[in-house]
Amino acid sequence: MQILNKLKFLLLILYFSFVNSQEIPNEFLDYHIKKFSTDMGNNWSGHSTFGPIRYKKMNLANDSLIIKSRFGMMIDNNRKSFYAFGHFLYKNNFHGYLYPRVVNKSNLFDRYSGIPRGINRGWFNSGETDLSGIAYENNWLLMQFGRGRQSWGAGNDIELALSEQSNAYDYGMLDLDFGQLKVRYFHGYLETDSLFYNRYITGRGIEWNNQRNFIFSLSEIVIYSGLNRPLDFAYMNPIATHLEIELNDRQNNIGTGSGNGIWQISFDYLLLKKIIISGNYLIDEYTLDSEQLDSGKGDGRAYSYKIVYSIINQSKIAAKLYFSNISVGTNTFKHQLGNNNFVQRNKPLGWQIGSDSRESKFGLKTMLNKKLFVNMEFGARAIGEKNFINDLYIGYTDYLDGPFPSGKVENISFISSEFKWWLKDYIAIFGEYHFTNSSKTKEKKYILNFGFNIFYSIKQKF
Repeated sequence: MQILNKLKFLLLILYFSFVNSQEIPNEFLDYHIKKFSTDMGNNWSGHSTFGPIRYKKMNLANDSLIIKSRFGMMIDNNRKSFYAFGHFLYKNNFHGYLYPRVVNKSNLFDRYSGIPRGINRGWFNSGETDLSGIAYENNWLLMQFGRGRQSWGAGNDIELALSEQSNAYDYGMLDLDFGQLKVRYFHGYLETDSLFYNRYITGRGIEWNNQRNFIFSLSEIVIYSGLNRPLDFAYMNPIATHLEIELNDRQNNIGTGSGNGIWQISFDYLLLKKIIISGNYLIDEYTLDSEQLDSGKGDGRAYSYKIVYSIINQSKIAAKLYFSNISVGTNTFKHQLGNNNFVQRNKPLGWQIGSDSRESKFGLKTMLNKKLFVNMEFGARAIGEKNFINDLYIGYTDYLDGPFPSGKVENISFISSEFKWWLKDYIAIFGEYHFTNSSKTKEKKYILNFGFNIFYSIKQKF
């Protein structure tokens, strides 16, 4: 029997490709419950500005191996996908999961960058692994290597530089949690373009949490690249800084133009156990030199904030009102060398609307019996002519100060609503409605979409 159990363990490890991580796929019920709970101020001691949302570490008193797996299909008006999910926990410290999916229309799926294969005839023609990795975790240490994404910043859905909506990339991460003090470092590979420029990303941050109602963090995130450039060991120092490395020529590509660094301040504050105030302030370029100021050089900055008011916060029903505002400067997230822009496989790494933009919106979100989620929101955004969304890999030509947003501004008003309802443990239905009105195209767009997600889950203990 012991030999059989070991054989089962080996086969399962091979089946899951030695993957190991604790991140929760965005489509899962656990993800929506935890994200909603964060906005309600619940479990503040487990809250962090370093995302994405993860499964909670289990404290087991034995050496059991626990395997969770799921196979499912998602279908709506225009899309269909088939996915698999596997997660294991071994000896309370070793974690892993794998989340691959195949789709029929790669351009219609969020967080998807798989390359289409062949002619699309309505069947699956593209596939990729969205999340995977290997990790070791205890009460204060997390070491992880795999594929996924980082999401740094206070407040849900107002992240600036790194967002949970970006395309996935491969990275290693070190996280140290000492209770009130937490530090995180990651270093990853983004992509190689057709001219053999290799692109990398690294980030380091420190966070303080009083365990009651306040979180504050400081972070630095860097994109660096170069022709056939290998991984730079200078950036593997968890407590080094981008400026010190570049200005002292400590990197493996000499000069001050081979990398692009941003710095961010974030905070979350819980007021009267009903109101959460979240804010992020980001600096990309900050002009201090008098000669640059005299020549009219501007700053690259961005900020976001969100106010959430809990109307009802009970076990069976919860509801919240929220207001958010986001502003991203004209040249923020861009660099003179376009390969150092904050993008990944033709999509922004952070704020999905892009640079040279701002947005304000109000919303109402409810959760019923931890099964039904309904969200309604309306707002307006303004997009300038120099928004980099259509030329993500093109560098800026100048950093001169000017009107914001720049040029002829496109003003867009929007209304949206969506629901997700888990009818059973193995089936969910969803729907969404979006309306936009653009001052640029004079066109009103309506999107109405319905679909379902059906899956089969297995849990085993060895």
